[in-house]
Amino acid sequence: MSQENVESMHRSVNAFARGDRAAWLELCDPQIEAVPVGDWPEAEIRGRDAVWDFLVAADEPWEPGPYTLTEVVDGDDRVVARMRKDLRGKSSGVEVEYDYWVAFTFDSGKATRVEWFITRDEALEAAGLRE
Repeated sequence: MSQENVESMHRSVNAFARGDRAAWLELCDPQIEAVPVGDWPEAEIRGRDAVWDFLVAADEPWEPGPYTLTEVVDGDDRVVARMRKDLRGKSSGVEVEYDYWVAFTFDSGKATRVEWFITRDEALEAAGLRE
């Protein structure tokens, strides 16, 4: 199932980048949980509609474009990847780099949890994938 989960993670990120809500929702468990990186003001978000809305709101200030997933580490029901994107503010023009680690948990091919981290070690530890 591991390779299928890696592919599902990529499809999910690509569906979000396209703004394809229906495709993104189809890849997620109805009770998916999202946990933003530690310095975000939001806590855990539950339910795929709420998670979608959170992701859209977080991405709204930036010009559109895809996120890149690299350094993928897979392990059965969990997948960790480095998620990057060069961001440019829609109104400010400010340029920043989005560079976080993301851990996906899957059950029966659907994402049940997604959590962001600052470092690779934090993400691997949280996913139980210490190398």
